Amino acid sequence: MFNFNRFLKRHKFLAIFSGILILFVLSFLASKITLEEDITSLIPAGAKQDVLKKVLDQTEFSDKIIIAISSTSEDGTPEELTKYAQEFIDTINSDLPEYIHNIQGKVPEEGIMEIYGFVYDNLPLFLNDSDYERIDNRLGLDSIQKRIKDDYKSLISPTGLVTKDFIFKDPLSFTNLGLKKLEELQVGDDFKLYNNFLLTKDEKHLLLFLSPRYPASETDKNAVFIEKLKEIQNSLNSEFSSVKSQFFGGVLYSVANANQIKKDIKLTLGFASGVLLLLLIFYYRRIYIPLILFVPSIIGGISAIAMLYIFKGSISAISVGIGAILLGISLDYALHILTHYKNNNDLSHLYKDVTVPIIMSSSTTAVAFLCLLFVKSEALNDLGIFAAISVLVASVVALILIPIFYKVPKEQTLSKETFIDKIAGISFHKKTPLVFLIVGLFVVSLFYFTKVQFNNDLSAINFEPKETKQVEEEVLAIAGSAAKSIYLVAYGNTTDEALETNNKLYENLNSLKKTGKIEGFSSIGGVVLSTNIQLDKIQKWKDFWTPERQEFLKINLIKESAEFGFRAESFESLYDQVSKDFDPIYLEDYRNTKTLYLDDFVSSGQEIATVTTSINLNPGTEEQVLANLKDAENVVVVDRKQINQSFLGNLKDDFNQLIVYSIIAVFLILILFYRSFVLSFLTLLPIGVTWVIALGMMAIFNIEFNILNIIISTFIFGLGLDYSIFITNAFLKEYEFGIKVLKTYRTSILLSVFTTLLGIGALFFAKHPALRSISIVSIIGVFSAVSVAFILQAAIFDFLFIQSRNKGMPPYTPIGLATNFYRASTADKLYFKQEVFANYRYKKIFKQVKRDFDLNKDRYLKVAEFLENENTLHFYSNYGLLAIYLHFKNPKNLIFGAEMDNEKLQISQNCYATHSENLDFDHELSADFSKFKSIVISKSSNKEYEKDIHMLVSTQIQKVIILDEDYAYQWIVDFNFEILYRQNGVILLQRML
Repeated sequence: MFNFNRFLKRHKFLAIFSGILILFVLSFLASKITLEEDITSLIPAGAKQDVLKKVLDQTEFSDKIIIAISSTSEDGTPEELTKYAQEFIDTINSDLPEYIHNIQGKVPEEGIMEIYGFVYDNLPLFLNDSDYERIDNRLGLDSIQKRIKDDYKSLISPTGLVTKDFIFKDPLSFTNLGLKKLEELQVGDDFKLYNNFLLTKDEKHLLLFLSPRYPASETDKNAVFIEKLKEIQNSLNSEFSSVKSQFFGGVLYSVANANQIKKDIKLTLGFASGVLLLLLIFYYRRIYIPLILFVPSIIGGISAIAMLYIFKGSISAISVGIGAILLGISLDYALHILTHYKNNNDLSHLYKDVTVPIIMSSSTTAVAFLCLLFVKSEALNDLGIFAAISVLVASVVALILIPIFYKVPKEQTLSKETFIDKIAGISFHKKTPLVFLIVGLFVVSLFYFTKVQFNNDLSAINFEPKETKQVEEEVLAIAGSAAKSIYLVAYGNTTDEALETNNKLYENLNSLKKTGKIEGFSSIGGVVLSTNIQLDKIQKWKDFWTPERQEFLKINLIKESAEFGFRAESFESLYDQVSKDFDPIYLEDYRNTKTLYLDDFVSSGQEIATVTTSINLNPGTEEQVLANLKDAENVVVVDRKQINQSFLGNLKDDFNQLIVYSIIAVFLILILFYRSFVLSFLTLLPIGVTWVIALGMMAIFNIEFNILNIIISTFIFGLGLDYSIFITNAFLKEYEFGIKVLKTYRTSILLSVFTTLLGIGALFFAKHPALRSISIVSIIGVFSAVSVAFILQAAIFDFLFIQSRNKGMPPYTPIGLATNFYRASTADKLYFKQEVFANYRYKKIFKQVKRDFDLNKDRYLKVAEFLENENTLHFYSNYGLLAIYLHFKNPKNLIFGAEMDNEKLQISQNCYATHSENLDFDHELSADFSKFKSIVISKSSNKEYEKDIHMLVSTQIQKVIILDEDYAYQWIVDFNFEILYRQNGVILLQRML
């Protein structure tokens, strides 16, 4: 990365042009993507869920607005109610036609005639077995006599002008039997028609049902609609002194939720963003810092959307929204780089320090997000891909851009520590009470973390204004069962299949109503029939009206009606009716009868057709009835609670599996980078502890998971993982090189904590329950993650690695403890391999050191034999491998290693064996080296130590061992040394006496 950075600086024009071109292409591709706003895409899939999604996609459960018009005084009349209602309807139709689909609650005069004519013309389709029993009873002489007498009285009464046509067409009122089936299209019998309006039986309330044209998700348009509807309501309430109206519908909650979310975000995030900007500018001493910070995240998000467009073409809008929140993780990388660069204005060291941790962090976080692909949810799959690509791209872009754009202040050495630096300077892990506190929280949480509940009721995270809730309760009290429904949807590949299933459901519901298990139902099962059932009913009509029965009807009707002055041909229409050959009718014939409102019940598409029924359940029978109905083939129960359970019931289990998958995937990535099971485990352990503590706190404080905050938990998992990796690398840096960088790492983590708490955490002050739930889980998770990382994880690493090294012991890990045991019992007195390796294990150079030792161990053994009782100077000690081996081989001898390479020297100085008084490393010689009589030279001279070696050889050295065959040692021979051994790359020269 350092070389790439230098290349970009040398070719600025090419770099700027390429960057703008790439960003333009990515932005263009991202702009072409299609956003899918289907909320059900967020829900895990499955066989039942897939059917339910198709049903919900096909069926329009429009949130009707119920308008309750009520008398406000005892003197109020139903005429005033109907007058108010008519003006309401007329005003809406004239002022708001673009916002409404239809208004139900009034049956026009022509509608009554239309319905009667429709039933009369297709009477066999509306009759069942019990109806034929009633018809048979009406054919009796006594019954015919009574009905003819009643018809005569009706004709000579003032209403005769209205009833005349009905009487001559159907003197025995057979059609009324069919009309009763239409009553089943309305739930409940607490209402009556007055002036063609639907009134309660006490005539104090009138109900209208308004179907909005736009779905609840179109909150912008519905907000305007609701405001205009309120204006109409207020105007009419002022005009009528004894009548007022109230209205309620799910649309009101949708609008209220959208408005509250916008208001909360403007207030909380607006304030938080301002404070965050000031904080970042204050800490980094640059006004443009926030821009630099967010650029990698923005580019990452654009890149992710562009990639999804190329390979998928669309993305769930929900996943983009959630992903925008999760992009806060990518800020960590920019903060981490900025903090390191601010504290160390050396570009080469910057890339050495941060490249691996940043790539590790982004890789593990990306893999954790990609585990969302295991959840059978399209939106969550999109979210996983979106977040994974975003964090990977953001991390790489941050590594490239930040060192280019950020200029470290020249006066940084004179700047005072900020409060963030002071907090970061606290060694939390050395505060014993804090360590015990975290351990105690973990132990307590172990008893509670499995008790966190998952709330699958979406209404629990809805914002419900008190005024709207109060109106809802009042309207529902008036509307009663008409407003409270559970839906049953019969479905099939074709409309006819769906109707046939619905007809069977209708028979089942009839039985349940007769036994009192349900209060009532609204169904077209007795009205709209499949072709097969229509043919059966037509055949039943034919079978019933035998020629003998037709003749009997005609003779007796003519005879009995003659007494009242009716002519013989008066009832020819009825005679034609009973002998008529009826034909099946089609769905369009039903739809042409506008007052049936069949579009509220029947829907069809290319893949599926549905027929909807609504039912009212009696208290205490809900579970039993729904269990019965669930077993019905091709029938779906659509109840808010049932939908949520069907959709969300397994979501918690899916996320439990997701956590397992994530842990396994992250562990494998850590193994790949660290090449150590112990380091990978110790890095992952804090995530498990954080998860247990966070869940434990949620359970103790009765905070539930829901569909939103459980997704945000992946964000906490990612943040905790970043913190854990940063702390691990900070201690490894100190363990390997002795450089204390923990404060710098803590600073970058603290900045991440502040940005997160100021961003998502600020939503704690929101009034919307969903935003608050996201905030609360985030606050608990972030505090748990940073506390575990700063205190427990740091304490573990400090104890296992730093304290053990300072005591001259190998790390207190299983291998380190085994090394101690091995050394105390059956030590390898020839090579001391385990002891030597223990000095380098968990360091980046371990593999190289191990290979070098295995390659040279026999040479080192020979050197040790030559220096069995001698203090030794080792020039060009590299990583101190030979010097450490000689120390273990002859621990009483003084060993000093000289090395000019600062990095190699630091590694040597921070091996645990170096803490022995007899072993030391440095880049320059001390003034007094009189105790040293032997020298080991490991590589050819580059004049770094040549003067020192010449001075020592000429004055005090008695023995020289050369391990580099290219070393020109003739000058040593000239100082009266003789070659005693030259074999296998080892040359021994001894001063001659």
